[in-house]
Amino acid sequence: MATEDELKNMSPEQVAELQKENCIFCHISEHKVPAKIVHEDDSSIAVLDINPATRGHVLILPKKHYQVMPQVPDREIGHLFKVAKSVAHALLKSLGVQGATVFVANGALAGQKAPHFMLHVIPRVDKDKIPLSLPKKSISPKELQMIRERLAPRIKHHLGYEIRSAGKAEAVKEKKAVDVPKKDGDILDKVSGMFK
Repeated sequence: MATEDELKNMSPEQVAELQKENCIFCHISEHKVPAKIVHEDDSSIAVLDINPATRGHVLILPKKHYQVMPQVPDREIGHLFKVAKSVAHALLKSLGVQGATVFVANGALAGQKAPHFMLHVIPRVDKDKIPLSLPKKSISPKELQMIRERLAPRIKHHLGYEIRSAGKAEAVKEKKAVDVPKKDGDILDKVSGMFK
């Protein structure tokens, strides 16, 4: 294990590699740690949570180590959500649940407890007392517009669009969608908040 001084001198990428070596979820995907596997393929594994929010709570993990969603390549994130769709459907059919919440905690401040990206598929039944409702706060139309003006172009950029005249976004053939951040450290610094 690295000392505090050694950690301070490591790049974000070196810290991420150290976390990967000590990641319980990487060990699960490599079958070094036992788990109740409900699905596995070349790039993902789905296991029953050993501390479930409800009976049948499933964790869907990429086999490759990514700490947060922005690091996961588009193809893999699409596949993980496809698996989540199938898991949710199977839960509805096999356990008699009435719904399923698909949940992602992206970063320590968002409630992510482990530095390995995962999707939670949580079976839901009436009166299960799982507190996943979001508060409704008021926001002025002016503030909504300001947020939209800052956010929309950034989303377009990450999807590979270029903002042209009159604010219209157009796909640019020679430009590919931004898949994974150039420097993982940039994203990790923003969202990890160092997992505890």
